[in-house]
Amino acid sequence: MTHKKKKPTDYLMMVLMGMLVLGLGGFGITNFSGGTATIASVGDRDITAEEYYRAMVQAIRNQEAAGATNLSLAELEARGVPQQVRAQLIAMAAINNEADRLGLSVGDDVVVQQITETPAFQGVDGKFDREAYEFTLERNGWNVAGFERTVREESTRNILQASVAAGVAAPAELIDIMTGWFGERRSFRWATFTPDTLQTEIAEPSESDLVTYHADHAAEFTLPETKRITYAWLTPEMVADSVEIDEQELRDLYEARADLYRQPERRLVERLVFGTTGEAETAKAAIESGASDFAAEVAARGLTLEDVDLGEQTAADLGTAGDAVFALEEPGLVGPFQTDFGPALFRMNGVLLAQETPFEEALPELRAELAGDEARREIENMISDLDDRLAGGATIEDLASETALQLGEIDWYEGVTEGIAAHEGFREVASSLTERDFPEILTLEDGSIYAMRLDTVLEPRLQPLDEIRDSVRESWQRAETAKALTAEAEAAKEGLDAGKTLVEVAGLGVETAERATRGNFVEGLDPAVGQAVFSMEPGDAEVVPVPDGAVLVVLDSIAPADTTDEQIAFFQQAMKQQNAQSIAADLYNYYAQVLTSTAGISLDDAGMNAVHSQLFR
Repeated sequence: MTHKKKKPTDYLMMVLMGMLVLGLGGFGITNFSGGTATIASVGDRDITAEEYYRAMVQAIRNQEAAGATNLSLAELEARGVPQQVRAQLIAMAAINNEADRLGLSVGDDVVVQQITETPAFQGVDGKFDREAYEFTLERNGWNVAGFERTVREESTRNILQASVAAGVAAPAELIDIMTGWFGERRSFRWATFTPDTLQTEIAEPSESDLVTYHADHAAEFTLPETKRITYAWLTPEMVADSVEIDEQELRDLYEARADLYRQPERRLVERLVFGTTGEAETAKAAIESGASDFAAEVAARGLTLEDVDLGEQTAADLGTAGDAVFALEEPGLVGPFQTDFGPALFRMNGVLLAQETPFEEALPELRAELAGDEARREIENMISDLDDRLAGGATIEDLASETALQLGEIDWYEGVTEGIAAHEGFREVASSLTERDFPEILTLEDGSIYAMRLDTVLEPRLQPLDEIRDSVRESWQRAETAKALTAEAEAAKEGLDAGKTLVEVAGLGVETAERATRGNFVEGLDPAVGQAVFSMEPGDAEVVPVPDGAVLVVLDSIAPADTTDEQIAFFQQAMKQQNAQSIAADLYNYYAQVLTSTAGISLDDAGMNAVHSQLFR
């Protein structure tokens, strides 16, 4: 398979198109006195305020995409965002300055190709549309000359970057070391000590045990920061009982579900298709004589029983074979009969009698469905009035007292999923809810509506022992069981050290792994066991504590990486590329730093402050 290589400037166009397509909505567009204001200069190259503005907007967008909200300049500076943006712009300016010094620039044909091949600038016919091009630029605060200059400069920088990184390769010694580490193969045996194998009796904890354990494991029993939320909500279930449903609607739905409520007699059937009728008759004769069986004939045709299983079938479903299959009173074989796929034998495995659910029995289910639909419509029609009430100053409590909404309160933190918090939509909103948020009517995935208010935020707090005594007791018992199992594993290891075998000290529960690697370890085995195995020497035995138990592991042998293995070959190639790219990136960064130092930097604090004021006004 061949893969088309991306041109170096593809990345540029993705970045620029991202800015154009996403737009700078919410920030506004400022030309900073026609774009002549600067925030810095490197050599003879200026970094304009507009360039800094655009780069900052993109950086803020990236922070928001990662989950940040209500970002201020102070918070961005604490995260180092403006500093990173300026460093990137300075490096770009240094490269541009060097390109000017060298007289290096791509031709117009390269710029034209990059722009005309960009989908955002193409019409419905797939061809370049100048009006769409100019409109997109204008809408996002660009002018044609400035945008095309940016394309040209980025393409030119790519040439310099390629020349700096040309021929860079990862050191062979490094790749060998990494491959040896990743692909090293280890064979070992282990026995797992679990609560089911525990020989030691665990006594009931005393009050003193519980008090001490509760205090020593305070973090386990401390509730996280909690939002105390008051809410009013209305679900379709709350409304459904009061909904009037016409009986004719219920009967119409019953008839529409006839296939569900009136099921004819059916058979469990398998169908085996043959190439010719003669082949089918020969197979049937062999089955009836006992020389073969149905499963063997299925396998002979390269199929499995799952492949030939038709499941539940009515007589009509089976076509010409229907009468013969339904004439069987017990499991048996009939055929061959002609089908769309060729002559076939049919095996009947079971009889399912006709079933009919009378209208009266189906009524609760039918009514619940129709009432639910009508309840959701009624709730949806209430939203406008409820929004008006909130806009008019109504509180959550007012909604509950004046409308059908029901009042509730919840102490919510990540992990609470009871009641209204069972809905993912509620949890998503609750996670970002602040005391400044004004209550509004929101909808849930099942048609419910709600409004909520954050009353207070409770700081993390240790739950009193008396309120969680059972949980503390269970945790204490788990911890004591784990200690006892580790002690039993240690005792077994002493037996190994004394010359006994693993089977002798651990019984029949010994398992074996042959030539496991770090990248292909034993599935289901705790990662801590893997860490131990790859730190041991052949013949070593070690006890590894794991959740709720312990593992006694013995390392048998170590083998080097198999470089002929496909996974190892893939790893080697990936490491070569990754390390070469990393080295090339470092070289390019050092190159930019040298150019910056040589050319000299001048920063304009007033220009930067003007951009910050525009962003956070």
